[in-house]
Amino acid sequence: MKSKYILLIAILCLLNGCKKQNAGLKIKLNSKDKLDTLYISELITKKPITKINKDDKTKTIQLDAPTIASIHTKNEDKSYLTILTQNRNLNISSKPDSSLTTNDKSDSLINYLWRSNLDFIQKNSSFIFTTKNTDSILNIFENFRQDREKEINKFKEQFSPEVTEILYFQNDARIYSFLFWLGRISKRLPSNNNYFNFIEKIPKATKTLKSLPDIYLYKYEVEYLRKNQTLESIPDFLKFIEDKTKHKDLSDFLKANYIKALIEMPSYWEKHEKLFNTEVLTQTLNSEKTNLYYNLIEQTSSSFYASQNGEIAYLFKAEDKFGNQFNLESLIGKVIFIDTWATWCGPCINHRPKVLEFAKKYKNNNEVKILLVSVDSSKDKWLSFLDKENEEYGQNLFIQNGMRTEFGNNYNIKSIPRYILIGKDGKIINSNIKEPSLLIEKEIENALKE
Repeated sequence: MKSKYILLIAILCLLNGCKKQNAGLKIKLNSKDKLDTLYISELITKKPITKINKDDKTKTIQLDAPTIASIHTKNEDKSYLTILTQNRNLNISSKPDSSLTTNDKSDSLINYLWRSNLDFIQKNSSFIFTTKNTDSILNIFENFRQDREKEINKFKEQFSPEVTEILYFQNDARIYSFLFWLGRISKRLPSNNNYFNFIEKIPKATKTLKSLPDIYLYKYEVEYLRKNQTLESIPDFLKFIEDKTKHKDLSDFLKANYIKALIEMPSYWEKHEKLFNTEVLTQTLNSEKTNLYYNLIEQTSSSFYASQNGEIAYLFKAEDKFGNQFNLESLIGKVIFIDTWATWCGPCINHRPKVLEFAKKYKNNNEVKILLVSVDSSKDKWLSFLDKENEEYGQNLFIQNGMRTEFGNNYNIKSIPRYILIGKDGKIINSNIKEPSLLIEKEIENALKE
């Protein structure tokens, strides 16, 4: 009887496949310092996966597929990349310098790929940004790519095929992403330039692209412009993405990230930004209702609508250097110019003298208020910066990590400096001023007449 039972089990396994029981991903935080809680989020979508406290016992989560995630503190001043996979024990700890690490070699490699990219670019920046020989740039990056691939090969026997594929992709994609930026944004090369022929080395899209999708969007842009010479419309490019990708899940993911990038990083999509407005966004939201990542589009678009000209300004709260509370509502009825800046932002500091000129000009005009809103992570650094300024014009305010708060979300502040002009009626006149200028002074004067 027992032998028949064993035979039956064997037959069922042959017919249906016997899978190893999924033990999930087991996570534990080993921290001896003040680090109490860490958060784990998807790298690209920022979707929360879980959080772990040092007092927790091992936490178990289930995953559909290997996922690249960021392990980070709440304000993201510490972060570490990880490849999350099933049937694994993930031990997170902090080094003596308070940086984060895990017990996994694949995590070590993926962080190496991330950081070595930045180091390599910085080390070779004088050559990269001055030479006119673009072939030589491609050559040094290809040599660099091969060197990193050899490093992955040393350990690939330790990893599953899925993890190895992710590492290979990350190696290539981080290099191609920079090369696209260099050609498209920095050197402003036309799409038909031979420099962009490296797109032929980018493999057909697979689910691995979710760990760095932008290179496919840039690739498709080059291919589109080589075929059509000029961008017809946003919907036309979305259709092009569909046709090139074919697989719905990947196509939807790319389209969602493209729309998100148009809103959050318009400087990366100069040709597209000119064709993008609230009317086009509304049309896109309607056409993408069946997009599997619609929530990603909807979430980003809500802040876009809120920050657009003619909308009621978000009534944020802040504090001044004496710790007093400020509410924008108290200034409604006046013309308000907001400078969003931080002490670590070079362009912000370069533009600051002009902003202070505005503030000085209107210091005795009770109908105009100039707000200088710091979004620094450190209040002490902000206060130290203010102490070094000889004169104070305008109203200095502080919102800790302001780009990640409701203030940043409602004004769609994804990069700084950012300047915003609000009219007497409390509505936004201009929400995306690139830099203070005579033109903005003219807008202020016009607003005063209304």
